[in-house]
Amino acid sequence: MSYSLQIGVRYLRSKKRATVSMITLISIIGVALGVAALLAVLSITTGFEKAFRDKVLGVNAHVLVLKYGREFRDYREVLSIVGEMPDVAGIAPFSINEMMLTKGERRAVVLVKGVTPEGLQTVLDLPHQMIAGDLKGLRRPGFIPTQTTPQQADKDWQWLRNIRDKKGDSLLFEGVRGGDEPEAEVDQKGDSPPVVDEPGLRKTFWQDETERREAQREAERRARRPNIGKVAKPDDIEAMLGDLDDDELALPDDPAWEAGLSQGGAQEPVDALPGIIVGKTLAEDLAVEVGDRVRLISPLAALGLALSEPGGASTRSREFRVIGVFQAGFQEYDSGLVYTDLFEAQRLFDEGDNVTGVELRVHDLDTSYELARRIEQDLGGAFHSLDWSELNRNLFTALEVQKIALTLVIATIIFVAAFNVIATLIMIVLEKKREIAILKAMGATDATVLGIFMLQGVVVGVIGTLAGVLVGGGLILYLDKIHFPLDPKVYLIDHLPVVVNPTVFLITIGIALLICTVSTIAPSWWAARMLPVEGLRYE
Repeated sequence: MSYSLQIGVRYLRSKKRATVSMITLISIIGVALGVAALLAVLSITTGFEKAFRDKVLGVNAHVLVLKYGREFRDYREVLSIVGEMPDVAGIAPFSINEMMLTKGERRAVVLVKGVTPEGLQTVLDLPHQMIAGDLKGLRRPGFIPTQTTPQQADKDWQWLRNIRDKKGDSLLFEGVRGGDEPEAEVDQKGDSPPVVDEPGLRKTFWQDETERREAQREAERRARRPNIGKVAKPDDIEAMLGDLDDDELALPDDPAWEAGLSQGGAQEPVDALPGIIVGKTLAEDLAVEVGDRVRLISPLAALGLALSEPGGASTRSREFRVIGVFQAGFQEYDSGLVYTDLFEAQRLFDEGDNVTGVELRVHDLDTSYELARRIEQDLGGAFHSLDWSELNRNLFTALEVQKIALTLVIATIIFVAAFNVIATLIMIVLEKKREIAILKAMGATDATVLGIFMLQGVVVGVIGTLAGVLVGGGLILYLDKIHFPLDPKVYLIDHLPVVVNPTVFLITIGIALLICTVSTIAPSWWAARMLPVEGLRYE
């Protein structure tokens, strides 16, 4: 061992006993507390960030493809184009609207998300979040989407596609006109100017709604008219019932159906109802269990705008059967989100074969932003896409800022401990001025003296850092094991998330050693520059 190392370690000891001095022990404890606190804060803030990301991605997809405007009926074309990209692991359409879910006297405002059974398996993590029931029965056998006539609105974006494809001004003009403007009609005599039919203006929402309500009232008036038709004879009725056995003629064993009969309006048997999946908190608030009958009510009903069936009948709500309960671990989703089949949602929202957007999952989460930009370029100007970070930019930005701020605040504890190290070294230098002078008079170089005192600061930093890692590591392992409870209404999650990540340990150790090492430079440099005569002047 070199004599500089021996002298540096000796200066850390007490004069009377072969132990460390009290001021050295205080410096080590200060560094240890700072390291333990910094390690705990980094682990907890990283845990919050990871927990929120996992919860968000467990319910939402990695990338969403949306369309400008109110209608998105050409989603099958988007599915075929985007689904062929190599980065896409799964893709499915979805629709989402705000409704009211009721059971008895209890009710709650929820977001109803229509999904496909295939999309639940390939895009979302819902199968892993189920705590009761299952996904069977989400789509009724043989149920098909509402068929609608092709919409002229899709041609309104043809001019933008022409610009994208650079087809020229003539096609651009044709795209603006919708691509189907009629040719000018010329009089047979040849003296009439050409007449061009101008395209009609698109109807506003309120015009469409007014016409729709008028058609609804007319259908209701026709429904109230007596329908006098042919009356079946008893022999005809017996012939129809003759092919049915006793089981087929038996009434359903459903108390709700029997209650409906007693009140004059038979309800559909619960087994025949479409399926719906609710969150754990929502199920507790409404006292809902698997197999219960619930009702979704449109908010338009409160405004007098009822939904309309294809036959003209009016409906303000629809019943569903609870087939499962999920727990995403995120209060916003567990208390305000329900899933149902996409076809049932389209019928419920009275949208026809229309969706809100297309969601997809990627193989590598880090490539989601680049994939979203590439999808926008391939699909054209009528579409826009968002990745998971853009959808939740405010949340993750706030978490990142909070993490940086807390790291800087807790790091001040290590800075305070570093000042203790500086004070310790200054006191040792003042106390050992005579020894420093003798060493330099015997030929010790400035680098040797500098190494003696820097070694003391480094030893304090290493011992304090190791002690802090042990204390902080034990604390976060304990918190990770007990799952310290949190109020989900305040923190959105039900327990304190902790991440035991080697990277966090390495960052903490690096910060502590850097601060302690840098803090030793000034007093050590002062001791190294001291002249021998200054140390022996008063001897």
